Amino acid sequence: MLKIEDIIEIRKCTEKKGYEIEFPDNNIIWMRKKRTIVGLLLLIKYGICSEEDLAGQNTRLQELKSILSDKAPKDLIKDRYGDANKPFSELWSEEGFSFIRAEGMKGNRQYVLDAKDHELLFLNVEKSERIQLSKKNKEAILNRQNSKCNICGSNLKLNSEINNHTFAKDRVKTEYDHRIPIDKGGKNSLDNFQALCHYCNKCKRQMCYICPHEKCNSDCALVSPETNSIVKATNEDISDRM
Repeated sequence: MLKIEDIIEIRKCTEKKGYEIEFPDNNIIWMRKKRTIVGLLLLIKYGICSEEDLAGQNTRLQELKSILSDKAPKDLIKDRYGDANKPFSELWSEEGFSFIRAEGMKGNRQYVLDAKDHELLFLNVEKSERIQLSKKNKEAILNRQNSKCNICGSNLKLNSEINNHTFAKDRVKTEYDHRIPIDKGGKNSLDNFQALCHYCNKCKRQMCYICPHEKCNSDCALVSPETNSIVKATNEDISDRM
């Protein structure tokens, strides 16, 4: 069973992209993204965590800072995270730790790492890497959708066009989504992207997490809302929300 108190050092890799978490006996956990490190550290220490742990609603982040004060980069752990879901969800979708699981659909979702699976963290698992879309590609996607959310049809706006008092801001904020998620076999090709409002993108992620199908295709409304209205994970018809 791993303990974060036993960590020797957390450092940037010198020969590949990402970070290394070094434990005794030269046991190394390799991770690609800084924010996922924090999610993993919380799970190693507490076993079961939720978004409130990263939203600064308790003292857990401060406890990590105190324990790792001289063992990690000073900017590694923030006081709070705006999107408190991603540091956990990306542990399996991008870091490849498929044995970490999410539980519950309502309220504050829980993320679980069993102590018996700690040793699996040292395996050299394949990482998924998301590309950054160019401005030209983003414009092409928006033009293809007439600047509307591909699921609910809300008129999308750029961040620069949204002021602090915009009504239903989550319905107009533009986000770019992999139709088929990377961890379910999706590619970084342009035809696998769609523009969604923040609200629909968040709801889609929640459905993808609980979907029992290892791979997905155009049979799902969340992948191809142009031709389908049934969410494959739950067999729910969402035509009234499209």
